[in-house]
Amino acid sequence: MAVGFLLLPYGGSVWPLVIDQILLGAGFGLLSTPLLVGMQATVTWHDRGVVTGANVFSRYLGESLGAAICGAMFNSALRSELAAAPPSLRSRLPHDVNAVIGALEGHEAHRASVVIALLTLLLVLLTPRRFPLVSEVAEGMAKERGPDRPTS
Repeated sequence: MAVGFLLLPYGGSVWPLVIDQILLGAGFGLLSTPLLVGMQATVTWHDRGVVTGANVFSRYLGESLGAAICGAMFNSALRSELAAAPPSLRSRLPHDVNAVIGALEGHEAHRASVVIALLTLLLVLLTPRRFPLVSEVAEGMAKERGPDRPTS
């Protein structure tokens, strides 16, 4: 995804960006449901609401923090680019919004998104292929306790 952003030509068609976003949405969509079901399978029915709520809360918190961080990086870069303008032009800024945004091309925000995307990929690769079911965990605990110990 982030590499796709780096390869997008400035001033080009909007369709490569649309395709990039569709692939991104499909990837997250295909990942989020199996992870939620896997998390739910590791707990009892009584605790599934807690696990689901924690998952949704964490997802929204991550989305909010990600949007805030990207917005702060963009605003910081925009401020530094506008401050670097000659004094004779500062009274007339922004003259051309596209030119100001074009100055941000290849900026730290793009490099940071590549790093975040690579860390996310690493996290996905470390995600277990299969979550243990509650019944399997209970069986394993019963085997560890042995036949002479009563269950609580």
